[in-house]
Amino acid sequence: MLSISDLKRNVIIVIDNQPYQVLFSQLSKQGRAGSVLTTKLKNLVTGSVLERNFRQSDKFQAADVNDTYATFLYQDETGYHFMDEVSFEQYTFDTETLGEDTISYLIDEMKVKISFYEGEPISIVLPPKVVLEVTQSPPGAKGNTVDSAQKTVTLETGREVKVPLFINQGDRVRINTETGIYEEKVTD
Repeated sequence: MLSISDLKRNVIIVIDNQPYQVLFSQLSKQGRAGSVLTTKLKNLVTGSVLERNFRQSDKFQAADVNDTYATFLYQDETGYHFMDEVSFEQYTFDTETLGEDTISYLIDEMKVKISFYEGEPISIVLPPKVVLEVTQSPPGAKGNTVDSAQKTVTLETGREVKVPLFINQGDRVRINTETGIYEEKVTD
């Protein structure tokens, strides 16, 4: 059994016989009332997101989830296709299941982890950091330090991120997939 201190981002628990992935958790203590954990949970079967508060005395069952590694192959009108690296079995996820945030990091041949609940693929876990190419970048203006000397660029997947002024079109940058924040320029 898990306690509220175990509910961190990407942990999967069972609530009402459904697997839920923790998207956000914040612990707060309010005097004598005890600790309260505010969470945002995603139902991995239906895709719905709910916000829920838990008390310190609450206990949770960890979901019996199996993981395998797969490679992202391609995207078409039927969904996003992945292939298991060991069994070569293919899995397809729709946009709702993956979510727009996850899709904005997918590039061909990316290695991901696929989670299975009761034998069915339910979600993917991206690597913590990805390297993407900048496809559109406005020129950086010298002396533009009002907003920490950053500009918004478009990456090869269509995602927009804030980067330092020295990043140009064609540069490759490392992005944290959990926060969506620029980490560094990649030089090969």
